[in-house]
Amino acid sequence: MTLAARGVQIYACIAGEGGPVWSSAKPDAELVQADGRTIGRHFEGPTWEAQDGSRVVGTVIGQAQAPQAHAVAWLLLAGRATGSGLLAGTRYVLRSDTAAGEKPPGDCAMGQTVRVPYRATYTFYR
Repeated sequence: MTLAARGVQIYACIAGEGGPVWSSAKPDAELVQADGRTIGRHFEGPTWEAQDGSRVVGTVIGQAQAPQAHAVAWLLLAGRATGSGLLAGTRYVLRSDTAAGEKPPGDCAMGQTVRVPYRATYTFYR
């Protein structure tokens, strides 16, 4: 199954070895079918959850730089699915066709948070 995601990547400014740095991104996005219907959401974990309550939590097992400038990386994730709905049995998730979402360039101030819009395609494999 393939779904589009539209939302944001959330970055927070945290303490790093040499001073403040941007954290890893936390997604907040809607999962949308080709007909435009929203059928779920994508959030921290990384987690994908369908409206029927089925859910997949992923662990990154591979990544590639996105071909589009300033886009988040393409990822392959091993999935652990729960529930008996739409996402049941998902073993892998592929994030591809990303647009935007990369962390802001330059320095940050401790405690600062930014929400960077992004789009992606998520393909769920059983």
